[in-house]
Amino acid sequence: RRRRPPPPQSPLEKVAAQEELSLPQLAGRWFLVGMASRCSYLAEHSHRLEATVVTVTDLVGQSLAISTFRKLDGMCWEIRQRYLPAQAHGRFLLKGRGYGSKVDVVVGETDHSSYAILYYQKGRSISVKLYGRTSQVSDAVVDKFEQRVRAVGLSEDVTYYFPTYGFCDSADEFHILDGEL
Repeated sequence: RRRRPPPPQSPLEKVAAQEELSLPQLAGRWFLVGMASRCSYLAEHSHRLEATVVTVTDLVGQSLAISTFRKLDGMCWEIRQRYLPAQAHGRFLLKGRGYGSKVDVVVGETDHSSYAILYYQKGRSISVKLYGRTSQVSDAVVDKFEQRVRAVGLSEDVTYYFPTYGFCDSADEFHILDGEL
């Protein structure tokens, strides 16, 4: 009998979660600064990226409630998600509707006060997001982000930076959305 080869390691398994992660310190307002992803929608619509604000709420030190405010067709929308605790500290699961719609999330690096780098994986597809406590982060943080992006096999041509103006503070429309990647 021949043995089956082990399943290929997912890109996210190689990513270390932030060791000294404090969910209460992670809570609060964050701005989406940059994102690296092979998502074809993002590539086709990168000229229409909108400023995005995220509010993180720590739910009893285990799961996180994520509220994202962004413009879509000129209206401010609120998207609510819940990141559930996964098998290890700093790793979360975002469940969508239907089979195969779950997203694995890892808080890869943060200093809690100025930036956070998060990884998202749906199926075999991985993306990396850079958040800042302000809409602009230091060049050193951008360099770290770009190193992390390259380390998971993504490149500059699939890295996008978001506008630093035109943020929504409240929603004209409210929606609960599944695993946005």
